[in-house]
Amino acid sequence: MFSVALSSAGGRAVACGAASSARGMPRKCHRQTHPSNTASSLSPPVDGSRTQNVGVGRREVGHGRGTGRAAPPVARRVSALLGGSGGGGGDEAEVEPQDGVPLRAPLPFPQAISLGLSCAVDGSRAALSRPSDAWKPLTAATLVVAVSLDGAGFYAASQFLRPGDNAGMISTLVSKVLTVAVDGAWVFVAPVVAVAVVQQVLPLLGEKILFDALKATAGLEEDEAEEQEGEVNTTVPSASPSLPSASLRAIRAARVQELEESDGLGLRSFGVAASRARSLAGLGLAAVPIGIGLSFVLPVVGSVAATGLATTIAAYTLAWELLDPYFDKANMGFEEQEKLVWSNRFVLTAFALPFAAALAVPLVGPLSVAVAQGAVAELVWRLLEPEPAEKQAE
Repeated sequence: MFSVALSSAGGRAVACGAASSARGMPRKCHRQTHPSNTASSLSPPVDGSRTQNVGVGRREVGHGRGTGRAAPPVARRVSALLGGSGGGGGDEAEVEPQDGVPLRAPLPFPQAISLGLSCAVDGSRAALSRPSDAWKPLTAATLVVAVSLDGAGFYAASQFLRPGDNAGMISTLVSKVLTVAVDGAWVFVAPVVAVAVVQQVLPLLGEKILFDALKATAGLEEDEAEEQEGEVNTTVPSASPSLPSASLRAIRAARVQELEESDGLGLRSFGVAASRARSLAGLGLAAVPIGIGLSFVLPVVGSVAATGLATTIAAYTLAWELLDPYFDKANMGFEEQEKLVWSNRFVLTAFALPFAAALAVPLVGPLSVAVAQGAVAELVWRLLEPEPAEKQAE
């Protein structure tokens, strides 16, 4: 996985640069000014909380609840990802805001799960109502890579874990249990690795799907349709369950334009992809002995628990990979991404959990990757992008 990320990230930089050149855009990110910045900067927060400019908005953060906290060691991350100590929102130690990292008070566990699942449902509905032109090539590429990884992984596990000719009953049993555990985990891991490979080798596919969905969920396509037809088209289903107000549409339109005109990370994406692969691989490897131990100690219940652990790790990984086009256009480095993703781990894991489970279905699963990529737009607007001051007041 490391070699794939290292070798393919360079192609991402070249592809992104080519896309910018094709659009005739200068190699510079033109930042827009958020309308709420001027008004909100004239008076300090009344509750004594910290504020920081992020993108085109301002985010208020209560004392001791920022998202600039670095991710803990790998062993603790596995426990925290499953809801153990170190997770949640109210128990975060006080940290100082980090430049460039959107700040949001972490949500408590139940609310985080609810928001993540809600974004998955609403985002999928919006994506299915307005499919992007890049759906077919992204699905085809992911399907080819996923099937190849599935076959290679199953063959390698069967050869490596095959008992010897003179193996006893215990050795044979251990070999079979390990084979089942590895194959079960690989079913969830292989599609996520396939998504990561396609995101780096063909970055413009995921980027186009994301921006098409961002425009649809922001209500921008409805505005364009009304301008062309001269009246509201009531026969076209809404691309978002609840379209934003006119003022919010203007703000989001400026943000989408800003992201589209951004050159992204460029050559820095090479190092970001390698660091992300190393971080996620470390998290996955730390969970392997836990899953194998559960399978041995509790043959039936343990296997189910190990599958749940693999699904959770795959969902966390998938959420990060699906957000890669947004992070790239937002010029967020690896450390910024890791802090943001880890601080919102419960929301992101809950969001990606249905898609990770769907991707695990052989042959059919990869067909859902385009829907998952489009659904990320709902997550961007409702979790990652700072909302205007008037929306917060409502």
